[in-house]
Amino acid sequence: MTFPQPLKLEPNTLYILLLDRGNTYLFHWELYLAQTATTGTIFHIINEGGPTAWEYKSEPTNEIPTLGRLILALQIGTVSPVLHAALADRLAIVPLTLYSARYRETLNCVVWVLEALFALDDEGYVSLRIGIREIEQEAKQIGMMNKSQCIRTLVRSRAFAK
Repeated sequence: MTFPQPLKLEPNTLYILLLDRGNTYLFHWELYLAQTATTGTIFHIINEGGPTAWEYKSEPTNEIPTLGRLILALQIGTVSPVLHAALADRLAIVPLTLYSARYRETLNCVVWVLEALFALDDEGYVSLRIGIREIEQEAKQIGMMNKSQCIRTLVRSRAFAK
């Protein structure tokens, strides 16, 4: 999937990214902190070593605005530049427990994002106006719609509090 225009990401903003995984309506979920309109850091987990071998990854990138696999960039909230490093440190210690008692699901990239959002909201890095499960449903619905229409969008979540 190719897109003619790069997404216009807002600096100092936290996003949930949904990336196309091919022919299914399942997406890889990541968090992305935009430091500028074109650069930022991706935070996510992967399991290249098997279904129980989850690994946390934090990677600086300048590819997100033009990334072809990107289906949705969902704005979650603003993060002051003085908190960028602390937010990255906090995300690095979100537990990789194989079962989330809070969300009653086996660990995967979606559950990790939900756990991360819970921690960030609970500790004041972001201030969410709706529940985390509502954010999950919002992202899934928009992601499926975008995939079916072969489009991608940047959307401000109903959770976003500026």
